[in-house]
Amino acid sequence: MTKEERRAYWRAIIEDQAASGMNITDFCCEKQINRHQFHAWRRRLRDQQHCNGFLELVPGRDVVIRSGIRICQGNKLMIEVDRDFDPFILLAIVETFRSISPCSV
Repeated sequence: MTKEERRAYWRAIIEDQAASGMNITDFCCEKQINRHQFHAWRRRLRDQQHCNGFLELVPGRDVVIRSGIRICQGNKLMIEVDRDFDPFILLAIVETFRSISPCSV
């Protein structure tokens, strides 16, 4: 088995354990895996992942992702724009506020 094959093998085992919902001790016992090797490989793969400068972020199930902007003008004006907004609607809103508000928007 090559170095990359060994890494892929242990990566799959570690992912299986995480997906199983079982604790490491029970998982290793059921799968007849040496618990100390499991911990060593998990640490090695985690350290390797951190060394390459990338970290995968996976949001939880109940996470609401908002990556829009909020524009506030004191307490009188607030415009909140979602990530996939329609720029023509935003322009129409800004023009409407300009026409009814003495403040400069």
